[in-house]
Amino acid sequence: MFMYQLFKKTKKRSGITLVEIMVGSAILAFIGGIVGHWFFMQRQYQRRIFEISDGQQSIRQTSWAMMQELRTARSVLFPRLNPDNSIHSDSKVVFKSFSGDVICYYYNASQREIRRCKIPNGPGAPEFDPEPIAKDVSQIIFTASDDGNRLIDIFMEIKGSFGLESVYLMNE
Repeated sequence: MFMYQLFKKTKKRSGITLVEIMVGSAILAFIGGIVGHWFFMQRQYQRRIFEISDGQQSIRQTSWAMMQELRTARSVLFPRLNPDNSIHSDSKVVFKSFSGDVICYYYNASQREIRRCKIPNGPGAPEFDPEPIAKDVSQIIFTASDDGNRLIDIFMEIKGSFGLESVYLMNE
C-alpha cells in the first residue's frame, strides 16, 4: 500500500516536461518558418510588380515624347526601306522636323539609354540634349515599314517590359 500511495503522489504532480516544451517549440518554429517564407515571397513578388510597372511607365513616357515629334516630321531620313522594298530596322531614327531641323533619336548601348540630337536648319553646331530621353533601355528598334517611308514602328524593352508603337507622319 505504501508503494501505491507513493506512485499515486508522483502521478498528481502538475507541470510541463522538457519533451513537451521541445515538441511545442518545434511546431511553433515550423509555423513561423512557413509564415516568414510566405511574407518573403510576397515581398519579392511586390518588388517585381513595381519593376514591371516602372518599365511600362518609362516606355509610355518615352514613346509619347518621340511620337509627338515624329508625327509632325516632314520626312524620315533613316531608316528607309531597302531597295527591294523590304523593311529596314535600326537602333536610330533620323528625320527632318517641320521647322527643317534634322532630329535624331539614337540608342547608346554602353549607357543603356536613348538620346536625342538636333542639327539646326542653317548654321550652327549639333545640339545634344543634356538628359537622355530614357534610361535602363535593354533595346530599341525603329523600323520603316511602308513605301512612302511615312510609317515608323518603335519597339522598346525597358526593365523586362515591352512596348510597340507605330507612328504615321502627318506632314509632307
